[in-house]
Amino acid sequence: MARRYDWEAIEADYRTGRFSLQKLSDRHGPSKGAISKRATAEGWSKDLTGAVQQRTREKLSRPESAAPDVPDAELIEQAASENASIINGHRQMLQRWRRIQDNFAGQLDTQLSTGKRDVETRDGEVIEVDVDLEYAGKCIGYGTQALERVIKLERQSYGMDQPVTDDAPTEQALTDEELEAKIKAYEAQGMDDAS
Repeated sequence: MARRYDWEAIEADYRTGRFSLQKLSDRHGPSKGAISKRATAEGWSKDLTGAVQQRTREKLSRPESAAPDVPDAELIEQAASENASIINGHRQMLQRWRRIQDNFAGQLDTQLSTGKRDVETRDGEVIEVDVDLEYAGKCIGYGTQALERVIKLERQSYGMDQPVTDDAPTEQALTDEELEAKIKAYEAQGMDDAS
């Protein structure tokens, strides 16, 4: 007996542009090929990626903002709510990592200003030793790497490094068929330019 899939839910997720064919397959069950074939046959070409991203940004900057007055508002709202929830969770984790990094920097600062640090001997005894340059250099290296990663992830989470784009889908959001059509159009354009 053939398995039944919730094709309406698959189409809704497909149209938001948030999931690759593999993720849709993992999430809903049918193969990538079956989803692609159905999307082509039924014309699931409308991509709501830009609208979902815009609404997600609105939810992150103004959590109580009103629903957008555009077609497919419910679908966009649901996808944007899920995105905003995930990103807010990431932001909370990043705050925690920033506190850890701050504590590390504070401990290193104390050790460098006193010139001493505590170490545990093989016997389990804690003794105070001088801070040597190799230890200080390694700690500074680790600390700056941690800070660099936290800053990069925070900037990503808050969308600080993303260029403002229109609602045109990125290549990552396009289906295989849409990408092939785009490649063919570029190839045709290149041949026309060469003539």
